Amino acid sequence: MTRLITVAALFAAAVCAQATQKKSDATATTSKPATVLTVPKDAVKNADGTWSYTDKQGRKWVYVNTPFGIMKSDVTDAETRPAPAPNAATKVIDKGDTVRFEQPGPFGPIAWEKKKSDLTDQERQMIEAQNQSQTAKPETK
Repeated sequence: MTRLITVAALFAAAVCAQATQKKSDATATTSKPATVLTVPKDAVKNADGTWSYTDKQGRKWVYVNTPFGIMKSDVTDAETRPAPAPNAATKVIDKGDTVRFEQPGPFGPIAWEKKKSDLTDQERQMIEAQNQSQTAKPETK
């Protein structure tokens, strides 16, 4: 008797599995393929390897070629994003033609040197902030 119940249960499971497999095959063939994003022909190639494009509605877009395909982003997102504030824990050491930056990191101090002519705006802000904090401190003897 238990054999009969087991055989009936296995038969019912096999029939149900075939029915669901047929449904999934039918839905797989009816779904449309994913669209691949491409760079528009009117896009202008930038020096950094990106493309700039303005659509018919006047929105500006930036296209970037990534390992996963072309990525499209709105330019207004990047413009409205505030620049990161200079790290207050960064030490700036002037070495004549070069400047040394040191800041604490998760695995120890991080240090780098740059020529004064190659400094970014953020690095210049760090130098100015440190100079202002040194002039604001009253000297005690």
